[in-house]
Amino acid sequence: MSNPPVIFWFRRDLRLQDNLGFKAALDSEQPVIPLFIFDPAILQSPRIGAPRLKFMLNALESLSIELHKHQRELLIRHGDPNDVLRALIDETGADKLFFNIDYTPFARKRDEIIQNTLKIDVQAFHDRLLAAPGDVLKDDGKPYVVYTPFKNKWRKLPKPDRPERYEISADNLHTLEGIQNDGIPTIADLGFDETINVPIASEDKALHILEAYMSKPVYSYKEGRNALGNPSTAQPTNPLTQTSFLSPYIRFGLVSLRQIYWSARDAHAETQSDDRQESVSTFVNEIIWHEFYTHILYFFPQVKTANFYDKYDDLAWNTSDSDLQAWKDGQTGYPVVDAAMRQLKATGWMHNRARMIVASFLTKDLLIDWREGELHFMQWLLDGDLAANNGGWQWAAGTGTDAQPYFRIFNPISQSTKFDPDGDFIRCWIPELRDVPDKFIHEPWKMDNPPENYPPPIVDHSEARQRTLDAFKAATK
Repeated sequence: MSNPPVIFWFRRDLRLQDNLGFKAALDSEQPVIPLFIFDPAILQSPRIGAPRLKFMLNALESLSIELHKHQRELLIRHGDPNDVLRALIDETGADKLFFNIDYTPFARKRDEIIQNTLKIDVQAFHDRLLAAPGDVLKDDGKPYVVYTPFKNKWRKLPKPDRPERYEISADNLHTLEGIQNDGIPTIADLGFDETINVPIASEDKALHILEAYMSKPVYSYKEGRNALGNPSTAQPTNPLTQTSFLSPYIRFGLVSLRQIYWSARDAHAETQSDDRQESVSTFVNEIIWHEFYTHILYFFPQVKTANFYDKYDDLAWNTSDSDLQAWKDGQTGYPVVDAAMRQLKATGWMHNRARMIVASFLTKDLLIDWREGELHFMQWLLDGDLAANNGGWQWAAGTGTDAQPYFRIFNPISQSTKFDPDGDFIRCWIPELRDVPDKFIHEPWKMDNPPENYPPPIVDHSEARQRTLDAFKAATK
């Protein structure tokens, strides 16, 4: 074959524009085979979640539709990626493989094997972050383990150029003629039961959300980002009212961080208001948190299952299955906790402030191991990302890098009154409490006649707080 094909392997980057690896494959001027592989090792993991899988399947359908606009197809295969790639190379004569780097321990090990065993040119690209691991280091060459100095260094570094659209034509893409294509499966085909409705998952939708958010809402992000809001007034497919809802789209690469960063830069430049500019800067800080936790996982992969600080390894966690199940089901008797946990199961998403509240409650009020909560989140969150999820849970538990100190324990009542003052969030997700007066909405057990179908608190916060303080002190003696 005078012009052999090349393979671009889609993974966590299900978009055609501003995709560094895909663009490099196009620039090879060889026919590009767009490939996605369903790996049984991932599908059989207890950390896979049906809502997130359904969102990904929808994203693959959207990617397929985009390729159809160029009269081409997305190639779908199932199996161990190394075996699938070997077979496809033998079948097509492809002489190059392109992909974007995934920084999780599993992906790094998988990709190392592929790069060392395939007999063709393998090119990997740092597409996922604005600053790749190794770009943000202390003066002694060691990685940062505290967010603020990481942020300060990150902000000083040169940023990737503004993304520019590029042309894609049928001539750039392989026809896939004569190549077996398994097609996009259903969630049932993959062995999962049908699950909750999920939002539209596409590159166009992600860019629409980004454009709409940066046109106005971002300017109130600093002030409004912690308010739990009234989800009943939101769009049915978008369960939030105060934040961008970009995280599921970031998770699957339907939008790049470069696109988000430059859109934020433009929003910052379009206002002269110090408050508005500070709000945009606060939004960018969340991108930096995402990068920080990804760097932590890269340099300290043991955090996937272990405390970042091993001084907490002897902590005597509570192993009550009933307490854990009450938390999962939104039946703890603390309305703000229960509302957030029910929101998660109904939508696959949870407000970031709510994530902190429920994580603190599980690890501090119930004294249950953060790993239990981290796993539950991965099974339900549309945006479930190992680095960010792990970092957030260890922060809340007080066991991780840049952690919330163990003696700072969220009071679920004060959190509720501060961030859901009128009880709108609570009433939206807990119908049993919709008729409770405002005076008691955060503490319904104080009513003379509390609702019979809503449980009393499973722990006393003051007593639970002291138990946790004692447990942490004992573990660190």
